[in-house]
Amino acid sequence: GKGQVANYSGTSSRYSQRIVVSESVSRGWQLYTADISKAFLQGVTYEELARMTGEPVRDVNFVLPWDSVPHLRKVPGFESYDQRVEVLHCDKPGTGLVDAPRAFNMKLHEVIEKDCKLFPTSVDNELFLRHHEGKLVCIVAVHVDDLKIAGEDWARALVFQALEKVFGALTLSTLNFTNCGIRHMQSQETMDCTLDQIEY
Repeated sequence: GKGQVANYSGTSSRYSQRIVVSESVSRGWQLYTADISKAFLQGVTYEELARMTGEPVRDVNFVLPWDSVPHLRKVPGFESYDQRVEVLHCDKPGTGLVDAPRAFNMKLHEVIEKDCKLFPTSVDNELFLRHHEGKLVCIVAVHVDDLKIAGEDWARALVFQALEKVFGALTLSTLNFTNCGIRHMQSQETMDCTLDQIEY
């Protein structure tokens, strides 16, 4: 049942969030926040989830409300859909399903580690670092589908490119943005950053 389904949602600690800001300021890097659109629809499939965890494949089906069926029948392949004897099958956890955050987080980790070449820290699995020639070049803190990112221009650009290749266009903000309920205001001249919760 639903109560037995793992529902982990990737959230970096407040300490990790502050480390990203601190590294950004001390190294003169511009700080960014990136939001992944429709994140919970972009996680791993139930088959991939089973392969990655060793858990059995979860079989999820649902019945459409009667008044939605005429709309579904307009979709190619569903013209003869009969709600009396058919259900819709989910290939992957989506919005509203308890395991959607976990499935998305697993996919995000895969992209961050394999494609972006960042690796989780031992103190926080949602704080990622990339080193090049013994030097820190990029740092990312994950909060479900919001990422706080700082790094060398080339390293940061590679992260954005890899994420967009898999998840589509990111919503990027910099210099003045709110992330995890905290407003970040960074000076473009000095790279100093002020944090506050005045709006909350």
